[in-house]
Amino acid sequence: MNKTAILVFFLLGFIHSYGQRCDSIEWSKRHDLKWKHFKGKPDKKIKATALSEPHIYFEYTTTANTAKFRFSCNFSTCHSWLKGKGTDNLLQHEQTHFDIAEYYKRVLVKEIIDNKYSNKDLVVRVNEMSKQILKIRKETDELYDSETNHSINEEQQKEWTKKIRKLIKKMDDYDKETYTIKLH
Repeated sequence: MNKTAILVFFLLGFIHSYGQRCDSIEWSKRHDLKWKHFKGKPDKKIKATALSEPHIYFEYTTTANTAKFRFSCNFSTCHSWLKGKGTDNLLQHEQTHFDIAEYYKRVLVKEIIDNKYSNKDLVVRVNEMSKQILKIRKETDELYDSETNHSINEEQQKEWTKKIRKLIKKMDDYDKETYTIKLH
């Protein structure tokens, strides 16, 4: 018997526009965001000049004795927006939010594949792990915004960008798209 589960973790926890088809940009160390990727309608209630909305996706299928996982980190263009003209520093700030999401995708991969599961406890344990990592990611994003003053503190911005890139590099072993684990 095959079971399939798909789980999506959103930065904000909700979608602003229903039924709107979004472009999705998968995270890559070879490609950075551009302002043209911010296609969403700005939320006038929010004081921010820009908002990026990266997502961590994973799905898995199970058989009697295996679970096959697929992971990705994507940037939603129709839910990401810019008010006015963006600066290079602000764009780097938003890119680093995307990089933070990629880092926590890799943390999630590591947590999931480094553990042992039975077919009975897989769903509950994976859900618990993903919720915990989502919580830590949200806290990291908030700390990042606070310490960089939403990109205004350029020195802190550079430090955070450098720090997150190093963390991603340390997790290169967890950058495959698919993983198969044996269930016990």
